[in-house]
Amino acid sequence: MYGIGSLLTRAARAYPDRMAVADVTHSLSYSELNDRVNRIANFLWSIGLTKGSRIGFICDNCVEFAELWLATQKIGVVAVLLNYRAKKEEIARDVRRSNCNALFYSPKWKESISLRNISDSDVRYLISFGDSTIDGHINLDYICSVSDNTEPNVKIKETNFSTILYTSGSTGLSKGVIRTHRMVMAYAMQMAAEHEYYKTESICILSHSPLFHTGGLSMLMKSLALNGSYIGVNHLDPETYGSLIEKYKVTQLFLVPPVNIMRFADSDAIRKHDLSSVNFIWATGGKLSKDYVLAMLDLFPGVRIKTSYGGTEFCAACSISYELTRDDIEKDPQLLESAGYLGQFADVRLVDENGCDVPAGQPGELWVSSPFVMYGYLDDPISTAEVLTDGWYHTGDVFRQDERGLYFFLDRISAMIKTGGENVYPNEVESVLRKHPSVMDCAVFSVPDPKWGEAVAAALVPEDGSIDLRDVHAFAKENLAGYRKPQYYTVLSELPKTASGKTDRRALKESNSCTLTSIKELE
Repeated sequence: MYGIGSLLTRAARAYPDRMAVADVTHSLSYSELNDRVNRIANFLWSIGLTKGSRIGFICDNCVEFAELWLATQKIGVVAVLLNYRAKKEEIARDVRRSNCNALFYSPKWKESISLRNISDSDVRYLISFGDSTIDGHINLDYICSVSDNTEPNVKIKETNFSTILYTSGSTGLSKGVIRTHRMVMAYAMQMAAEHEYYKTESICILSHSPLFHTGGLSMLMKSLALNGSYIGVNHLDPETYGSLIEKYKVTQLFLVPPVNIMRFADSDAIRKHDLSSVNFIWATGGKLSKDYVLAMLDLFPGVRIKTSYGGTEFCAACSISYELTRDDIEKDPQLLESAGYLGQFADVRLVDENGCDVPAGQPGELWVSSPFVMYGYLDDPISTAEVLTDGWYHTGDVFRQDERGLYFFLDRISAMIKTGGENVYPNEVESVLRKHPSVMDCAVFSVPDPKWGEAVAAALVPEDGSIDLRDVHAFAKENLAGYRKPQYYTVLSELPKTASGKTDRRALKESNSCTLTSIKELE
């Protein structure tokens, strides 16, 4: 057997009694997990869901997700991970597009299963768990009661498809990203190789990132690669986090985005628990500000903090970890703005619009080549050809590299604002505006301008419910080049988000409800 499923088989033999997975309701040891995974895998095979078949997942973070995903990995069934936050019609569309032969759903999302919407699909079986399984649907506990637990004898090749994840669709229709078993194993091994405690200490990871996202799934993969434990939750509740950390002696937290640490900073609910086991925090999916780091160090003294940059199509290309102290932050605060150094097993280039390498220190689009770059987009050879050239994936993200080798994310190419012949990267402007004490969050976008083509606009979320735009404008004038400072402002209670939780700049640009205040009114 090849692939991530083989890691479970070996761990069950070496560490049968060690906890493998848990959620807020229950946990399974490696021997218990492997037993159920084998039973599920053998049942799937017996009903015709064999190598190359596809099962769609509409499921939140739970032990059962891990069970079924690992079962698919042992027999060559392709797991299609669907975003349960999407609309019912969008889920049904992706079920049809991916040619799913079965659907696995958690009881919480059974309303997302519309037989009418998927009646013209290839779905033959509906699988769930718990006491509320709908009549006619197959229950996981039933599967485990009627099937045997022998190890499946299916030859998995590294080129076989393992998993399909969908992009956020922030730039259009979401795309199915195909991961082979080689890609999944390569990334799992990279994370294991990066971890300094590999083979010397058991790890226990607590994550709320959805398992249908690359980040959430990576944490499950990492725990398997290190013979560790994975705990999946669905909400950032301080009391839940505190009790799970204390109960299971959690060693690592995965926080996406890092701003979530602020939910814990002022919470007595989490502080009443023993948090001393936490020694590592992976904070990604957003800016790692000074306030966030100080909050982490206050709550988890001595913790090591890791940031990274990656995507659904290529996992993580850049990553960095430090033992950040207050002195480190004061000496070199720019470290917090970096995506990190080049990761292991990856190569990158920064190129111009012609695909030529840019001079040192200049911005360019990041191209990535590594064993964990995607196979391609599902049934979309045109889009695949647009982003893959001779093994190099074009990220669409603009970076620059400094003299130390650190990479700094500037913005998406598509987000770049062209104003009066100058290029403005919204992310750079946002980094400055967030330093204003009255700004909790912000997003920069473009608006049409008859003179300059495009003008810079900023949506601000106040720290305490109100904000003085004149003061923010004066701050921007002092800290930003003239062509970079916003020409318009709007104040919102919260920023619009995509289904994956990213700031939706396109929604801001297309919104008719935003009241824009021109800086002419502020001067």
